[in-house]
Amino acid sequence: MKLQEGEKYNFFVKRILEIGGNNYYLLLGPGDVKYLLKKDYYEHYNIDIDDTIICRVDKINCRGEVFLEPEHPYYSEGREYMFEVTGRDLRVDNKGETVAVFTLADRTGQELVVPVDLADDYNEQVDDYIKLPVEKITKGKIVFSEKGKKKGREKIEEDAVYDFYIYDMKKGLDGKDYFLVRDHINDHHIMPAGQYSYYGLEINCSFRGRFIKYHDTGNFKIEPVNPYYRPGQSYEFSLVSESTSPDGQGKILLVSDEHGLKHEVKVGNDYSVKKNMVFRVEKIRKGWPLLIP
Repeated sequence: MKLQEGEKYNFFVKRILEIGGNNYYLLLGPGDVKYLLKKDYYEHYNIDIDDTIICRVDKINCRGEVFLEPEHPYYSEGREYMFEVTGRDLRVDNKGETVAVFTLADRTGQELVVPVDLADDYNEQVDDYIKLPVEKITKGKIVFSEKGKKKGREKIEEDAVYDFYIYDMKKGLDGKDYFLVRDHINDHHIMPAGQYSYYGLEINCSFRGRFIKYHDTGNFKIEPVNPYYRPGQSYEFSLVSESTSPDGQGKILLVSDEHGLKHEVKVGNDYSVKKNMVFRVEKIRKGWPLLIP
C-alpha cells in the first residue's frame, strides 16, 4: 500500500532501536512496512511498545523517505485551547529583534513560548490562561497561529496620546531592563526601562505616551510623555561645564536643570555662554530632551 502525503494511518510500535546515538521507534505501517520515528521528539507523548498510534504522513521526499507526525495526545491542529501562563520573558525573534513572550505550559507539562502580541484578549491582572489556536504540530512541538488574532488596529497617529500600563519588567539578552507594556486596545509592547529612569515609571503603573515611528520599517516605539519637558517650549538651565566639540565645530555645554538633571547642548563657536541660559526643546528622544539655542 502506497502512503499519501497529508493522510493518516495506523502504525504499530514494534520496538525501540538505537541508531547513531539516537533512539527511534520502529513502526509497522500498512502492509507491515517498517518506518522509523525519532523517539526524542515524542517523549512527552508516552508512546509504549505494542501501542497502535495514528500518524500523519508529513512528507515523502524524492528518495522515497517517509516523514511521520504522530497525533498529539491532547491537541489537534486547527482548534483553539486554553494554555496556562507560567511566566513572561524576553527573547530574540528570527529578525534579531527583542520581543516579549509568554511562557506557557501544555497538558503534558511542556514549556511553550508565544509572543505576547498573539494574546490580545489576555489580561495579565486577572487571567491565568490564554486561549490560542494551534496552527500546526511538528516534531512534537505546537506552533500557534496568528490567524484571526488582530482586531485591526486603528491608524496610529504620532501626535496622539494614548494610555499605557506597565505589567512587568524583564532583563533582555543585552543585560538591560525592559518594561512589558499593554496599550489601550490590549496589544503588548516592550520599552527600555533605563531610558526613562527619571520618569518615575514602575511595574503596575499607568502612563501617557505616543507611538513614535523609527527607521524605514514602519514600526513604532513607545515614547512616554516627558514629566518635565514639552517640545517647542523653552526652559532655563545652569552652566556646569564647557568644552570644544570633538569635531572642532562648535562647543559642547553641559547644563543642569531645576530638577538636577544634566544635559548636553551643542552650540556654535560664536554662541555667548552665560551662567544661566535658555534653550528650546526641539523634541524628546529616548526619554531625553534635545535642546537647541
